[in-house]
Amino acid sequence: MINIEVKQNDANQRIDRFLLKLMPNANKNFMMRMLREKKIKLNKEKADPSKFIQEGDSIQIYFSDETFDKFSYKEEKSKNNIKLDIVYEDENIAILDKPSGVLCHFANNLKEPNLVDSFISYLTDKREYNPRDEHSFVPSLCNRLDRNTSGLVIAAKNAESLRKINELIKEHKIKKYYFAIVKGELIYDGYMENSYSKNENKNMMNLEKNLNSGKMMKSKISTIKSGKDFSLIKVELITGKTHQIRLQLKTLGAPIIGDNKYGDIDFNNKLNVKNTNHQKLVSGEIVFPKIEGNLSYLSNKKFVSKYKSELFNLYKFINK
Repeated sequence: MINIEVKQNDANQRIDRFLLKLMPNANKNFMMRMLREKKIKLNKEKADPSKFIQEGDSIQIYFSDETFDKFSYKEEKSKNNIKLDIVYEDENIAILDKPSGVLCHFANNLKEPNLVDSFISYLTDKREYNPRDEHSFVPSLCNRLDRNTSGLVIAAKNAESLRKINELIKEHKIKKYYFAIVKGELIYDGYMENSYSKNENKNMMNLEKNLNSGKMMKSKISTIKSGKDFSLIKVELITGKTHQIRLQLKTLGAPIIGDNKYGDIDFNNKLNVKNTNHQKLVSGEIVFPKIEGNLSYLSNKKFVSKYKSELFNLYKFINK
């Protein structure tokens, strides 16, 4: 029998979800059956899968050591990390400035550096996180950016902060402002709402003509500066869908320069500008709302990416 003591970072989650994190190599149906058959108990009693566990609870798992080890084995993270550019850090969160060309998460079995693994390694080296002491929690990113989008990403160091930041993002209370250089003259100031669907084969988003079909994406788009060949645009994300800004600006007839998925490839190829082999889109500002509780010290704080000023300087250069 394996006895698991519930720790602070494990608390306030359903027992079925905790168990799937604890034993990632076991499937959900198997875990439900083990709970029904009392092969897994909470505080020595039969546990409802939807029961929320609390710090100090104990979970009894009636597996052999070999079976438990098989289900709980986690593949070692790559040690090939990137050097983090940390804009802000405290005991609960960090705000990272991601360069373009870097993945936020491990993807497609590519053993390449990514932001979240590098953040975990950073905390491990600082002895702020020890995976052997944790049953279910892993430091995580609260928002993510496309590989070739640069800028600010919020990372959580503990489960309570992760839940709170994710809640604020879900409720659209954390303001996220993006900045882009687009092709042509675009004068726009207002909200844009579209229905979209995803082409899984091409990993691209497509607009749906009927607003009632598909899923919805919404942004507030405003022009900062406009010229004949290029415009500088600010976008406030209301929803945070994949490729949302890139698709919406393309729809306005002003694709982001350097974007070869949603943009004008021929136009991009003719640009005689350094580093335009990726979209000129930056997650430039994050503004926190008034917050209650353990993150109250972040209330109304604003953070700015260094890549925002780089983008503005590039706009000045190409409009000479």
